[in-house]
Amino acid sequence: MVLTSERGSNEVAAEPFVEGPLPAARSFVVRVIPGLMGSQWLIPAAAVCITIAVSFLYRPLSQPERGDPAIYEYIGQSILRGQVPYRDVIDPKGPGAMYLSALAMWAGRRLGIQDVLAVRYVYILLAAVLSMLTAMVATRFFASRLAAILAFLIPLVPSRYSLMIIEGSQPKLLMMVFGMSALMFVALDYPFWAGFCSMLSCLCWQPGLLFAGAAVLVFSRYLTSWRDLRAARVIAGAILPLAVVLMYFLWRGALGDLWSWAFTYDYKVFMPAGLRPGRQAWQDLVSVLRERVFDQDFVLIPIAFTGMLLYGYERLMEKLRGQGLQSAYLYRDALFICPVIYLAFCILNFQSSPDTIPFFPFIGLFGAWFFVRGSGALAALWRPAALSRKVQLDSVIPAVVIGLVMFIMFRNAVTYRLDVRTLAEQYDEARIIAGYLGPSDKIYVHGPAELLVALDRPNLNPYIEFNTGSDDYAAANRPGGFASLMVEMESARPKIVVMGRLQNVRHRAELEAWVEEHYVKLELPWLNNVYIRKGDN
Repeated sequence: MVLTSERGSNEVAAEPFVEGPLPAARSFVVRVIPGLMGSQWLIPAAAVCITIAVSFLYRPLSQPERGDPAIYEYIGQSILRGQVPYRDVIDPKGPGAMYLSALAMWAGRRLGIQDVLAVRYVYILLAAVLSMLTAMVATRFFASRLAAILAFLIPLVPSRYSLMIIEGSQPKLLMMVFGMSALMFVALDYPFWAGFCSMLSCLCWQPGLLFAGAAVLVFSRYLTSWRDLRAARVIAGAILPLAVVLMYFLWRGALGDLWSWAFTYDYKVFMPAGLRPGRQAWQDLVSVLRERVFDQDFVLIPIAFTGMLLYGYERLMEKLRGQGLQSAYLYRDALFICPVIYLAFCILNFQSSPDTIPFFPFIGLFGAWFFVRGSGALAALWRPAALSRKVQLDSVIPAVVIGLVMFIMFRNAVTYRLDVRTLAEQYDEARIIAGYLGPSDKIYVHGPAELLVALDRPNLNPYIEFNTGSDDYAAANRPGGFASLMVEMESARPKIVVMGRLQNVRHRAELEAWVEEHYVKLELPWLNNVYIRKGDN
């Protein structure tokens, strides 16, 4: 069933997907630009403002620097020092978030803003953009303003989502900004730009390629229609940013390193290491969502999952009862295809809480669909004459849910308390360590890259973290294996060594033996894994 504006003031007409070249009247300028000042932008604007307000309630200026965001921000500083990812500093994600962090730091330094805070400001804005795009996608695919409001509010309910966003660089958030942009371009019938944004999504985190796959399926009508060249334009749009990135790394002499770490390592080492039986993978995913991410708000997950199944069922029924693959609303399939593909990916390889970030826009969208579509069905079944003239259930129920969601969202944010050391305290600790280092002294950090960020100093070598087989992979092309790498590290005689995140390191014993032989532990207030070279303390 297609929702139209005749069903209520909260719904808007959805444009069909029409074959053939676009008439001039449907050009981008005519269709989009004039609407920037219209009432249709009130909800996206509200999404931006509310997301920024909620984000600052979680104290982004005080949150400590830690985990993977610290690694990406260290890589951003390395880029500003003239180094190249994958050759001079290694992480297997795509380069998009790394270069965005470098750009944020470059701009922040000119404005007198600390590197870490400059990145956080950018990612809060990106979270706001993602909320805006989520609201726009809901309006376009569901033709409902109430669904648009719910769609961007629901992801803001669990505290963990906002905390992951404000901690700094998140390639998965950037992946979803470009991914949701690709969905909008699919709906607006711009195949080239859908492919372009899909590849940008992939260049931030490789699973973002799923948006290109969904776009090709829709524009080719499930690989049955190629003559209109829509699918070819998706591919052309995807090739352009990829070609630019490949040429850049070729120019910097690091194309082989990019391929080795961002593709070969992921395919041959990282992915196989993360494989688990399907049932265990599903249980791990649900456990993380329930215990680490949503906690008491976990009820939103089964609601959204039910909404997704109902949406998929409706898309299938429309094909069976209507025009099949010739449906003018075929573009709506993309909204179902994308989360299903990502869910399948997570069953194959799911690591931790940040891997849930790509689910959040879809949780909001299908949660909103569940309430709006369900209230519409309820209103159609139960229409007492006296009540129907005064109350429209298909508007009242979603409005009540919106109020409840906003209450829980702000309650979670307002009652949040920071109970860990602050960013300022981390910088104080870094100044203590800096006191031991001269201008020519070297430092080697394994794991806690936040110290390198606070010091703004390069690591001894490109290996910030030997994790999930990366130590064996790095040593594979060395004649002496990992032992030769240890000899190389010892010959550099770093004055300070920091050892952390060793749980999944296969050569942990060699690293610990090296530290025990040549270093002595520094007693610091917070950091308990900092060592100084014997004789230098």
